[in-house]
Amino acid sequence: MSLRLSRRQLLAGSASLFGASLISPAWSATIPAKLPIPPLADGTNEEPVDLRIRAGEHTFLAGLKTPTLGINQDFLGPTIRTRRNTELNLNYLNTLEEGVSIHGHGLHVPGDVDGGPQLEMAPGEGWKPSLSIVQPAATCWYHSHTHGKTGDQVYRGLAGMILIDDDDSDAMDLPNRYGVDDLPIIIQDRTFDGEGRFVYSLYDADEDGWFGDTVVINGAVAPLVADVPAGKVRLRLLNGANARFYVIAFSDNRVFHKIATDGGLLPSPVPMTTMEMSPGERCEIIVDLEDANPVDLLTFFEDEIDDEGAGIVGSLSTLVGGSDAAPPRASLTLRPDALLVANNAPLPEKLIAISHPEEHEIKNVREFVLEMDHGGDHAGHDGHGKMDMTINGAVMDMSVINERVGLGVWERWRIRSDQGAHPFHIHGCSFLIEQMEGEIVPADQQGWKDTVVLDDDDWSEIVVRFDHVATEQYPYMYHCHILEHEDRGMMGQFTVT
Repeated sequence: MSLRLSRRQLLAGSASLFGASLISPAWSATIPAKLPIPPLADGTNEEPVDLRIRAGEHTFLAGLKTPTLGINQDFLGPTIRTRRNTELNLNYLNTLEEGVSIHGHGLHVPGDVDGGPQLEMAPGEGWKPSLSIVQPAATCWYHSHTHGKTGDQVYRGLAGMILIDDDDSDAMDLPNRYGVDDLPIIIQDRTFDGEGRFVYSLYDADEDGWFGDTVVINGAVAPLVADVPAGKVRLRLLNGANARFYVIAFSDNRVFHKIATDGGLLPSPVPMTTMEMSPGERCEIIVDLEDANPVDLLTFFEDEIDDEGAGIVGSLSTLVGGSDAAPPRASLTLRPDALLVANNAPLPEKLIAISHPEEHEIKNVREFVLEMDHGGDHAGHDGHGKMDMTINGAVMDMSVINERVGLGVWERWRIRSDQGAHPFHIHGCSFLIEQMEGEIVPADQQGWKDTVVLDDDDWSEIVVRFDHVATEQYPYMYHCHILEHEDRGMMGQFTVT
């Protein structure tokens, strides 16, 4: 994995970086299908939302059925909608022949309803968490967090979005009509064999994790098309991949505005032409289609962009226009429809205010080093996977509490990698990044986050405060969100008391 902050900063730059190189890409000859929109499960009225975890079959490739997992459907799950200052009541039932835990990724909830590996449902069992939603509007998600099996179960389909609304975001006149001008976009990559079955193996994954070769959005193979209003359209992008970093751009190199990241709205809209996303990250962007011209959302595999030769500009240009290069991933065509009511309200210049803690408020500093050990199996893994990846020299052990954190206390966490790039995720909170891989934090990363990218160049630093209890029986997790790294030991547990 070759990601560096200089790449992320460069990707956030101006349209002049590689302007015309994105105008006439070589597209797949496939006729695009309609973008599927996951069904909406309304949890805002505090009535229980029934969520049945089940096996199924799903058609990704014409004429072929793929064995899958899903929640209330064959692949993925419904989008759960909830609201600040309400109770979200979930009613899970595991109908599989294997255990499953489901984590509410990005939710600020206590450890006993967080859905970490300690809360695994055995076959036939249910789980009924009641979640007090106290955080601001945000795009979160839920996914398998089963010890040693997270990568496999997410790959087969156990994931979905959670949308949190609040009065402040409602008042901003942002696009908010679900499936019309407010689209959930779950991007993943999968590999299929000749019979349409998923190809996946934790044991055969290399040090970067498991990469698929086919872009899948909302459970359908790209390219896809969505009919949208000829105005502002909001895309809620989730990198739901096991391991891939994606680079997002539009085929005409148009400017879009990033308005939110993992934990909610940014201080101000950030203009961008390209955007990098690591596994687990969410980004909300606004693209203006008032010109009524169709435009293609492109998805690049970040690992195919070589920053050591021609550099990112030359590499992107080669990927898009080079006759001998693989074409860009034809992900999604946004096709304006004049019959749909458009939102043409101007974007607010300011979104939310964010206050960083004063230095005297930060009471503790912790350091974490993510290591790809390659030294063989470690003890303490209960037989799950090949455990050769560590944090501070330790593999994940369900019986060990690695850190103990005080309730309501600001801390500084310094995190780095000994090799390659890792998206580092923390449960039960949102945090603020103060340093990213040793550099100044880009504007589009200066909001509330729950995942930060680090590498072996320098430290990333965050400030974080935990406002909910996590006990020894039900602790929080911190881990790399490359799921094969997590399953191979790159995870730890901590309490908050």
